[in-house]
Amino acid sequence: GRASAELAPMVPSARAAYTASGSRRPEYVNGQQRPSKMNHRVMPSIPESKTPSEASYGSRRDPYSGDLGFRGGGNLSALKVKALAIRLRHRMNDIGVPEGKRGGSYATLGPSQTAGGGSTNLAGLISIVNHPFSLLLLAFPLGVASHAFGWGPVYTFWLNILALIPLAKILGDGTEELANAMKNDTISGLLNATLGNAVEMIISVQTLRKGLLDVVKATLLGSILSNILLVLGTSFFLGGLIGSSTPYGKHHIIHVDEYEVSRCTMEKEQMFSSKTALVNMAMQLLACMTCALPTVFAGSASNPASTLAEREQEHQKVVEVSRVGAIIIMASYVAYIFFQLVTHKKMLTLDEGNDSDEEDDDSGEGGLSISWSLALMTVTTVLIAISSELLVGAIEHVVEHCHIPARFIGIILLPFAGNACEHASAVRFAMQDRPGLSIGIAVGSSTQIALFVVPFTVVMGWLLNQPMDLVFGSMNTAVMILSVLVALTLVIDGRSNWLKGFMLCTAYVFCAVLYWYMPPPLE
Repeated sequence: GRASAELAPMVPSARAAYTASGSRRPEYVNGQQRPSKMNHRVMPSIPESKTPSEASYGSRRDPYSGDLGFRGGGNLSALKVKALAIRLRHRMNDIGVPEGKRGGSYATLGPSQTAGGGSTNLAGLISIVNHPFSLLLLAFPLGVASHAFGWGPVYTFWLNILALIPLAKILGDGTEELANAMKNDTISGLLNATLGNAVEMIISVQTLRKGLLDVVKATLLGSILSNILLVLGTSFFLGGLIGSSTPYGKHHIIHVDEYEVSRCTMEKEQMFSSKTALVNMAMQLLACMTCALPTVFAGSASNPASTLAEREQEHQKVVEVSRVGAIIIMASYVAYIFFQLVTHKKMLTLDEGNDSDEEDDDSGEGGLSISWSLALMTVTTVLIAISSELLVGAIEHVVEHCHIPARFIGIILLPFAGNACEHASAVRFAMQDRPGLSIGIAVGSSTQIALFVVPFTVVMGWLLNQPMDLVFGSMNTAVMILSVLVALTLVIDGRSNWLKGFMLCTAYVFCAVLYWYMPPPLE
């Protein structure tokens, strides 16, 4: 009764926000903060013209937030999450930053100003190349030289693996710059949806041309597993251990009475919107079903006593089912894009009735123009095609002489090379208490691979006269389904901590050990 009497004078919107969110935010009584066990600070009073909810989630910066200057209240599409990475990169390199705010800091993310044509393009290109991973670009000419001068397939393989890491980053940055230069939300979302995993698509086409269908399937499965297990797990783990500047924030809370700022902390919990994550995980389950059913169909249709001609006919039926299924999956992906960009764009930016915790639609000026972005993407795509061609040509020799299983190469090594920089971005956002961005990168990329890249490879195999199908095998299908279910149970409550991240990383390491020791009959 006493608690009800004290909560009664609270502003209705603040009380509703507090009840709906379920988080222990500071309570307000008649515009003043009410003391609690978790916060002994005396906060300034809030004018009556603005409720606590409006002050925290409106145009003003949240006084309890430990974020780096992002402002809530925007309508950011789930497919435009990567656009924030452009703003961070531009701000670090002072592209489009007003004169009074220069200095390469993340702390100031206000509207940027265009510096002008060629100089802006050059500065944008420098910002893309100005990264530690760019040192690995030296591996590309060395990898080509290894193939040309006969240094051996082993050197060719490892040098091109290293070369793919910076090339994949540059291609991803070029895609984001092109989407930013379009100045159109729908086109930007479509570009990120279709070209966000261009490296996997290029590697898959090159591998299909060689007829290595098992490596193609392993690469796609590895990309899915690395995103929903390794990247998401690392983000949760480090995000739950790295200390914050304040005990309360829009995206985190530290359950410590007398909190002192430190690099590593305990009792920390991060919060994020579960709506977009659940939509992505539901689409992941659909992708698992479309891989499991053809696998079961292939097992039920096979007859050990059938002749070779009958087996070929049965396999052809499986391929036909997979091709029709690929078209259906791509139609589902189109519906998924339409859902996020058109019909429910605003719904996915809301969390429990409050405005989005992400940035607004203004992704900033400056950076590359459309022509420069297209030129950069074209050159990088050619280099990736050359590198992946040399890489795929050396796989069989590496498997035979280095005793590395082909499935391990496809599931662990190739996805890591193609997504290393994107993974690092997701982890960095989680360490900055932006778990929503980390989940958008990790789970969103995994959904794109499962619903777009996988059927894309089936259609490309159809065009290249390769019998690519959706039969991933009983072991691979079981690993994928269980991984998606584990990730689903950990994101469903909209909260994360280091233990959840540790469990996801443990699952990924176990899968890596499994595929290292997997005997050929099980493949």
